[in-house]
Amino acid sequence: MLTVSLNAEQRAKVEQTAALQSDCDRLAGSAYDKDRNASFAPVGIDEIGAGAIDACRTAYEATKNPRFAFQLGRALNKAQEPDEAMSAYQAAVDGGYSAAKVNFGMLMGRMGDVQAEFKLYSEAAASGNVLAQYNLGVAYRDGLGTSADGQQALHWFEEAALGGDDTAAFNIGAMYDEGTLVPEDNQTAIAWYDLAAQRGSTDAMINLGLMYETGEGIASNPERAAEMFRSAAEKGDVFGAYKLAQIEERGVVPPAPQQDDLAESVSTLVLKQGDVEPFGVKPKDI
Repeated sequence: MLTVSLNAEQRAKVEQTAALQSDCDRLAGSAYDKDRNASFAPVGIDEIGAGAIDACRTAYEATKNPRFAFQLGRALNKAQEPDEAMSAYQAAVDGGYSAAKVNFGMLMGRMGDVQAEFKLYSEAAASGNVLAQYNLGVAYRDGLGTSADGQQALHWFEEAALGGDDTAAFNIGAMYDEGTLVPEDNQTAIAWYDLAAQRGSTDAMINLGLMYETGEGIASNPERAAEMFRSAAEKGDVFGAYKLAQIEERGVVPPAPQQDDLAESVSTLVLKQGDVEPFGVKPKDI
């Protein structure tokens, strides 16, 4: 067998390209991308580092790996370069990259092509992308690119919730709370709100607090209501702070914070991740 030895210049070029690939993964990897390079911590789109555009563009041009095209799209999106971001996402989608379909779908929806948006979410959701599952739930709930379908919305929100998405869990609670697309069921709404609250959803904390305050679907418990409002206020929720002040004016004092306090809030109803089988928030991108 013949072997090929690289000269110093060629080796330097290979090493430089490899370094830029690592830089792209380090600076622009998404937490919602199950195919990202797990050697590096993911970053939010607002936290994408300087140099990501050049690193990802060079990495993609050298390898044609759609992961780098997707991450290039994220970096361009952060830099407010929508046309170039669209081109990068399109390249990643053409390469079959699941995570890119979520962002490209969102952009297509903003351009008015909701049918393309729905199609891209559907493809990415079927591949197991949690954010696509969430966005597909929103599409079925709100009739974006398809007919409104409460059961399909619940299915995809449940899939996303099982994947750890707290907003999906909140939306399930809201659907059962409102009773528009599915029959109203306050007990089920409370259970899903509780799960979402445990995961940090301030919207769920507020709605739980209101249900405790009014006795909707559960025995009235002003102290628990104050506890929920305080938890939301501590996370910066203005309405939670307002409700906490309002309820404290009536002489209600929330119990002292305890570790795992939320986990015990409705212990007879709470759903934990894995206990189920596979409103008001719009689709998200990554």
